[in-house]
Amino acid sequence: MGGPGTNVRRLAWRAVAILPSPVRGLATLPVRRRADAELRALAPMPPGDRRLYVGPWNTAGQAWQWVRAAERHLPSTAAQNLWAQRSLSQAHFDFPADHRLSVLAQRGRVRELHGERVLRESTHVLHESGRRVLADFHAGSMLEDLPDLRRAGVSPAVLFHGSEIRDLRQHAERSPHSPFRVPERGWDDYLRTLQSIVERNRADLRRWREEAGGPVLVSTPDLLDFVPDATWLPLVVDVDRYAEAARLAGVVPLERERPVVLHAPSNPRLKGTEAVEEVLSGMESAGLVDYRRLSGVPHEQMAAFVAEADVVVDQVVLGNPGVLVAESLAAGRLVVAHLSEQVRDRWPGLPVLEADASSLREVLESALADRAAARELASQGPAWAREHHDGRRAAAVLAPWLGAPAPG
Repeated sequence: MGGPGTNVRRLAWRAVAILPSPVRGLATLPVRRRADAELRALAPMPPGDRRLYVGPWNTAGQAWQWVRAAERHLPSTAAQNLWAQRSLSQAHFDFPADHRLSVLAQRGRVRELHGERVLRESTHVLHESGRRVLADFHAGSMLEDLPDLRRAGVSPAVLFHGSEIRDLRQHAERSPHSPFRVPERGWDDYLRTLQSIVERNRADLRRWREEAGGPVLVSTPDLLDFVPDATWLPLVVDVDRYAEAARLAGVVPLERERPVVLHAPSNPRLKGTEAVEEVLSGMESAGLVDYRRLSGVPHEQMAAFVAEADVVVDQVVLGNPGVLVAESLAAGRLVVAHLSEQVRDRWPGLPVLEADASSLREVLESALADRAAARELASQGPAWAREHHDGRRAAAVLAPWLGAPAPG
């Protein structure tokens, strides 16, 4: 929901829309000029034998991280990413991005000034969540970009982050802890909308396989259960920044009598936050922990908050290891989350304490009772994060598609 300013702007645009065409053109001229100026200010692609462009969502800042990983670890590779704002009220939590296009700029000559440059400057394009990168970022699908990409000789691939491709019905059937295990007749608008997005993306993906044949990537290993022929592109986090934040904080996990337990849900409904709140609030009332819940925190501040915690509880219902898990491991915190059996089979040794909504309190109380074992598990996190999430593994996955030698 937007604030009063957002509503005023919407009303203003509606008022302009009903003006006669010549008057409307004059009224929108300053806006179009500002939009064109924003588009023209986008930095050109650096030189390189292979030039990768990723967009348009930059979910959890991962597109920016992946392009940096490609630049750092693959020779003669240039890369950029795009964040295209979806609505006037959309926040981005200050994730870095090479290119940012406001809603205003998307009213300008996006295809002429942005799309044509992508076609001219890129050799490879990665479509996040099946969206377009040339224009109409939120209305069309990657399929609409294909003819132009082919003509320009640009190689396309598609990547999915999670909720836009994770089938709710399949998840409910496979997981007893699924947040979607409610009778479908009782689904609310949120679940119906989410499933409709998944079905649209699955249909687009079927056509993509037939028409494009380019790589299909997913960002977390649980998604291989929903897109079986996909390739897993590991998440990338700033391992050094989280390690340094932990050093400065000086917190040894579970050394304090009342450890700090952090929960920072990006989407409370998909994290099992209601169950987490009930458990952690109860434990706080019993004097066992200090509970801190974060929401809406700019990403640049997250390292300090994570480093001040002893324990980070991520999600307890979905079964996937997301960005916060990787960041918390890098900081050496005790990480608690529900991960599916398939994820743990694909990733043996992952130092994350298993807990679902029904077992969370028991798991946390056991960790408090055997703090030495919990600290030992937490101590494995930084090395794990450096091995799997510092960008080298992601670059190695991208290398064959980009035609680059694998990083050493």
